[in-house]
Amino acid sequence: MKKMLLVAMALALPLLAGAQTFTETRDITCGDTSIVGSLGYPTWNPAQIVDLPTYGHAMLLGDFIEPNLLQYVAPPHFEGVDTLVVACAHATQITCDTGIYVYQISCPDPVSPVFPNLVHCNDSVYINNLSGWWAPQVLQQAQHGHAEIILEPTDGAGIAYRPDPGFEGLDAVTVSLMGGTQFYLYLFQVYCDLTTGNSELQAEEITVFPNPATNELFVQYAGHVNAWNLIAMNGARRLVDVKPLGNLLRLDLSDIPPGVYVLCGLTTSDTLLVKKIVVKR
Repeated sequence: MKKMLLVAMALALPLLAGAQTFTETRDITCGDTSIVGSLGYPTWNPAQIVDLPTYGHAMLLGDFIEPNLLQYVAPPHFEGVDTLVVACAHATQITCDTGIYVYQISCPDPVSPVFPNLVHCNDSVYINNLSGWWAPQVLQQAQHGHAEIILEPTDGAGIAYRPDPGFEGLDAVTVSLMGGTQFYLYLFQVYCDLTTGNSELQAEEITVFPNPATNELFVQYAGHVNAWNLIAMNGARRLVDVKPLGNLLRLDLSDIPPGVYVLCGLTTSDTLLVKKIVVKR
């Protein structure tokens, strides 16, 4: 990748002419579905998901020329906050506002820890974070695929999952450990098209580290960026000091309050760069 050099700007998000950023918070119960309608502007500025949710599943569905319905499925047995970002969520022929959708998920029977996994609908996944000594067993089987515990020769173990043919959506598996004294929740976010973007505005996830970060964040990117913005979940933009450091950019987070943010920018080739980051102290 080409490396970029630019100092981030605050207060404005000039990703597109007349562009703004807004935040919308929704309360939802685990396992439920939320629909947001009237997104984008047909043909001129259609909506697109540029940052998928960490735990749930999101898709744009169409009831018009371009998909204009945002469907979000909250994971079962999960309690917490999930976010996703939609470019041109509110749009006209000449404006394209980015929407940060925050889902506050309540659950009467949460399971922790949680391990989310992106899976292509024609693929399978294996997560080897178990031990044979823990006596892992599938407590709740996947509803839209099949999961099984794999015991490895060296006392390691993991869980293998394959979605049903043609399924696209959210699936979950609960694993019991130590005779039912501990439980793991595995989430499988199944997409048949893991790309986001269209011919007018392409989306690309950038590489950052460490994440979660404390006082500094390093960014790898290959091009010229018009502006960088660090956006809090309430829509507020934060000023960060950005300096080149060899083949990287260093972002000073020492004055940034702990929380979840979306780092975004727009290149001169109209590629929208996004990355969800966490600041901890």
